[in-house]
Amino acid sequence: MYTVLLYTFISTFIFICIILLSIFLWERKKRFYMRQQLLQDSKELSDTYHITDAILRNVHAFILLIDNDFKVQKTNYYQQTGALESLDQKRVGDLLQCRNALSAEGGCGTHIYCGSCPIRHAIQEAFDQKKSFTNLEATLNIATSETKSVECDAIISGSYLLLDKEEKMVLTVHDVTKQKQTERALAQAKEKAEEADISKSVFLANMSHEIRTPLNAIMGFSEILGVANSTEEKVQYQQIIKMNAELLLQLINDILDMSKIEAGTLEFVRAEVDVNLLISELQQLFQMRAAETGGNIKILAEAPLPSCLIQTDRNRISQVLANFMTNAIKFTKKGSIRIGYEARENVLYFYVIDTGMGIAKDKLPEVFERFVKLNKDKKGTGLGLSIAKTIITKLDGLIGVDSEEGKGSTFWFTIPYSSCGKPQ
Repeated sequence: MYTVLLYTFISTFIFICIILLSIFLWERKKRFYMRQQLLQDSKELSDTYHITDAILRNVHAFILLIDNDFKVQKTNYYQQTGALESLDQKRVGDLLQCRNALSAEGGCGTHIYCGSCPIRHAIQEAFDQKKSFTNLEATLNIATSETKSVECDAIISGSYLLLDKEEKMVLTVHDVTKQKQTERALAQAKEKAEEADISKSVFLANMSHEIRTPLNAIMGFSEILGVANSTEEKVQYQQIIKMNAELLLQLINDILDMSKIEAGTLEFVRAEVDVNLLISELQQLFQMRAAETGGNIKILAEAPLPSCLIQTDRNRISQVLANFMTNAIKFTKKGSIRIGYEARENVLYFYVIDTGMGIAKDKLPEVFERFVKLNKDKKGTGLGLSIAKTIITKLDGLIGVDSEEGKGSTFWFTIPYSSCGKPQ
C-alpha cells in the first residue's frame, strides 16, 4: 500500500514538473520571440524616424504639426532655416515671424489684427469643420539667421487629422518667391513687348508720312527750281531741298541703325580720338544749323583740358552728341546750347545743355524708349535717343537726362577712360 502511494506521488510530481517545465520553456520561447519582435519594431521605428527626419530635412517646404491652440509641436523649420531651436512651443505666427505676432506683447493671437489674419482664419475654420484646406497665398517673414529675416511669398496648405483622439493639423508652407518673381518678370516683359509692338506698329504707320514729306518737298522744289526767276528764289529753294534731303538721310540712317541693333550687327571701330577737336567741330557745325533755323541761339563749346586723346569710336560718339544737339536746337528758341565734357574719376562726362522748353518730369522715363516722340509736332522718328542709348551701353557707359519743364534740359553720357593723352 505504501509503495503504491509513493509511486503515485512520484508520478504526479514528475508530471507536474514536466508541465511546469513546458510552461517555462513556452514562456521563454514566447519572450524570445517577443524580444525579437520588439527589436524588429524598434528597428523599423528607428528607420521610420530617420526616413521622416531625412524627408523633413530635405523637403523644399516648411512642415508644421500644430494643435487646435495653434501651438507648433513638431517642425522642420529650424532645420531648414538654421535658426536656433526654441525650447518653448511657439504658435504658428510666432514661428513664422508674423509682424503682428512679433509686435504684440502676448505674441500670435493677441494682436488687434489677428482676428482678420487669413492664415489664422483658414486654420480655425479647418479645425471647426474638421477638414483640410489648400493653396492659401500669404506673405511671410522667414528667418535666415538669428538676427535677419527675409520677406517671401508662400503657399500654405493644412491637413486635419486625429492623433490619440486629439485634433492636430499638418501645415505645409511652400516658398514660392522665385516663382512669383518670375511671374511678375514675365508679366512685365509681356507688357513691354505689347507696348513695343504697338509702338512699332504706330511707327511703321507713320513711316510713310515721315518719308513722303521730305520726298515731296525735294521733288516739288526741284521742279520749281528749274523755273525760278531770281537767284534769291533759287537759293531759297536749294536750302529747302538740302534741309529735306538731310532729314530724309537722317531718317534712313536711323532706320538702318535700328535694323543693325535688332540684328546685333552694329559695328564699333575704336581709334584715337581728339576730344577737344571733336567738340569744336560739332560746335561749328551746329552753330551754322542754328543760324539756318533763324533762331537766336548761341552754341558754346566747353573743353576744360588743354588736350584730351582717348581710345573710342569717334563716329559713334559724334553720332550721340549730334543727336543731342539736333534735339536741343529743335526745342530751343532762344538762349544758348552748351556742348562739352568733364574729366571725372575713370570716366569722361559728355553733356549738351540747352535753355529750351524742357521735359515734363513724368515723361523723363520714356525719353530713351524706342519709337517714342514726346512732341508729336516736331519732325523726327523717335529713334535717335534709343539708338544713342544702345551705342553708349555698347561702349560700357551710362546715359541720362536731367530736365525741368520750361527751364531746359541736360542730356549726358559717360564713357570709361584711363587717361587723357596729349597730341604727338
